[in-house]
Amino acid sequence: MSEILLDQQLPFYSPSRSPPSYSPHILDGEETLAQTCRFHSSSHATGTFTKHSGDITVVLSEQDEDANVPSYGRQGLLAGSIILDSSLKTEDIVAVVLKVEGRIKLNVSGANAVSKTVKTVDEQYELWSCHTPNSSTSATCPRLIPFSTVLPPTFKDGDREYPLPPSYEVNFTGIPGLYAKCSYAIRATVKTHGPLWDHKQTVSTPFIYRPRKRPPQPALRAAFLSSIKASPEEWFQTTSVLQARPSTKLESINANLFLPAVRSFGLQDIIPYHIQLTGPISSLKTFYSVVQYEPELSSTAPFYPSRSRSALTMGVSLCRQVRVEVKGQAVWKSSIIGNGTLTALPPSIDLIPNLSHSTQEMALDWEGEIRCRDDIRVGHFDAGKIATSDFLVFSISSKPNFGAFNALRMIVPISLVTDTWVEH
Repeated sequence: MSEILLDQQLPFYSPSRSPPSYSPHILDGEETLAQTCRFHSSSHATGTFTKHSGDITVVLSEQDEDANVPSYGRQGLLAGSIILDSSLKTEDIVAVVLKVEGRIKLNVSGANAVSKTVKTVDEQYELWSCHTPNSSTSATCPRLIPFSTVLPPTFKDGDREYPLPPSYEVNFTGIPGLYAKCSYAIRATVKTHGPLWDHKQTVSTPFIYRPRKRPPQPALRAAFLSSIKASPEEWFQTTSVLQARPSTKLESINANLFLPAVRSFGLQDIIPYHIQLTGPISSLKTFYSVVQYEPELSSTAPFYPSRSRSALTMGVSLCRQVRVEVKGQAVWKSSIIGNGTLTALPPSIDLIPNLSHSTQEMALDWEGEIRCRDDIRVGHFDAGKIATSDFLVFSISSKPNFGAFNALRMIVPISLVTDTWVEH
């Protein structure tokens, strides 16, 4: 009786309705409450990449038509097929294996030379085997074997997990020297049985791994002087002091560097910045009379100081630092990956009247732009044993024991990523 009552108390379940059809575009009567804009490529790669060796051909799909090396993004789909030539006897084939490999090779040369290899991807797939016949596997190896696998987003090094590093290679000479390479490859191996021993044929092709990333928000495009009061939160400021040498009895100069607050830029982005030097007129006049700009500007440019007495060089650059750690030994190397411009803004100190009060405070302003070299294809990354960091550097170089001021170097960490901000 209790079982009958329990059955009577159960509610009636009807089949659930099918989910509504989804569209990325809003329909009549709908509105967008929140949206995260994403970058969409204007075209999808539809070409193929082919690598042939011996009796084996590997075909990779979804590649650019003119690609010399296949390329994949974050969690990219490695799809294609292995084709066996008619000259290869399929009845002799024992197994067909696909292997996806990723390696970080590190080498530090010098007095304490060390090297290390870290596996980032080490995946093997048996696409066909004569030892595992079943309902879905032919007793004879087919001549066309499709495959499809997804690249992992991360790898483990010891107890820690890191994002898969992009394809990257760098070589620094000197003592200590540093060489680092992050590389990837696909290997297709066909094992055959011979009368005396087994044979292997392997086709290997490297591929480029280039995970994409863009800044979290766009950088302000308005000029500094016209936007700083209305939108001060859009600018990042760092301050330092240009010290005068004691023998000159001049006051020091305050140096201010401004750049977009986001501090994250695409590799092809033009990065604006603003430099302002403030201090007593006497100090600024001395500074202005001996400073030159890098890269060199035309001597006919407005507000350009004379070079005849140049003792200071002022410039802006992008610097990339590479850090590797091999068997407890850490090495850092830096290189310049971009040089910026400097344009003095009016009024010029030479054109301002009433400069008789040498202790009176005033400001000198410069604006400029900078971007990476065209051959820089990789943004910053951290893969544990190897990492890259990027900086915007404003420097005033001084000749040793000469001139009225010491050297100055202002370093601002920034993030360089593969893509620019694009809003659709």
